[in-house]
Amino acid sequence: MEVKILRLNNEGEGIASIDGKLCFIKGALPNELVNIEIIEDKGNYFIGKLLNVVTSSENRVIPKCPYYDKCGGCELMHQVNNKNLEFKQDKVKGIFKKICELDINPEIYSFNELNYRNKVTLKVSNNELGYYEEKTHNIVDIDNCLLLDNKINEVITILRGFIQNKDHNITEIMIRSISNEIMISFDNLNPIYKDELLTLFHNESIYINGELISGNKSLIETIEDYKFYVSPESFFQVNTVTFKELYKYVISKLDNEETALDLYSGTGTISILMSKYFNKVYGIEVSHSSIEDANENLKLNEITNVEFIEGKVEDKIDLLKELKVDTVIMDPPRSGSDNKSLTSIMKINPKKIIYISCNPVTLARDYNVLKEQYSLKSIDLFDMFPETSHVETVMVLEKKN
Repeated sequence: MEVKILRLNNEGEGIASIDGKLCFIKGALPNELVNIEIIEDKGNYFIGKLLNVVTSSENRVIPKCPYYDKCGGCELMHQVNNKNLEFKQDKVKGIFKKICELDINPEIYSFNELNYRNKVTLKVSNNELGYYEEKTHNIVDIDNCLLLDNKINEVITILRGFIQNKDHNITEIMIRSISNEIMISFDNLNPIYKDELLTLFHNESIYINGELISGNKSLIETIEDYKFYVSPESFFQVNTVTFKELYKYVISKLDNEETALDLYSGTGTISILMSKYFNKVYGIEVSHSSIEDANENLKLNEITNVEFIEGKVEDKIDLLKELKVDTVIMDPPRSGSDNKSLTSIMKINPKKIIYISCNPVTLARDYNVLKEQYSLKSIDLFDMFPETSHVETVMVLEKKN
């Protein structure tokens, strides 16, 4: 079946219209004429499979990755990067127009396109090592990944040799590259191969089943003037260059004030970066391991004006309702915040709210609650995940007079 592609959806799939219903086609670009096969009828829409491109978009490029057609890790490598950035801007504009009836014009900041990821989790089965094929548990066997830090790709090359023709018992491997140091965590390993593994990786941090076997317990990343421990379980943004630029941007929006509140504070990165601008900073975080890491980071940087509270934001935020809070920074998960927390924030009544989001849909939803008392001062985008449909958004709100 031959169809014309009208536009992209928010996931970067091409959209065509067939018999009055939309059809979503991965790998197709706007204005292309393509041959497709309908592989699913979802009732109110179709899922199509791209068979071939009849008339190609001027923005189409040949993906650099040899695994692109099988692996689901990237969605937009078949489109020239400046159009990917434009797509992300249009996506966020469209979401705010639809959900908030608000016209915005965000800048998008992009600092790298490939080799940006400082962490990967690979699946392993017998002699195969790689990612799950999209929507399956079949492993796409890879030699390297163009999104990964080059040092991680070097480790993958060594690991590929190590796992060959062994009863190794490994099913998953996590690799981090932080400040040119490597950490590798194996979910399992037949103990007879432990010495061989340590011969291959004698300078790296090695974990097996959560136990440190060799090297340092944590890696250390430097951001601005501060150092941060990164352990196997730590949540840390995967694009080192871009998250450092994002944090610089956030800091540029701060005023020297009395008290700040950092919601969903993770391992304390933003709290610590804010510590020089406020007399007191409070962070709230639900993850026990993240709170432990955050407190270790306080000691590492000899910071005494930051305090972390363990628990869900919606359960703990009211503990601070009597404080005079000047600024709230929040970086919730993809699901966004919740009405109880948003209502509590408005009761706390900060002058400024800086909201960092990896999901513009939940950001727009939460803005609709906050706009009752707050005006939008700026909204800008950071291309934290190049070659994918995802984007990081930073929204700055100020208290209405």
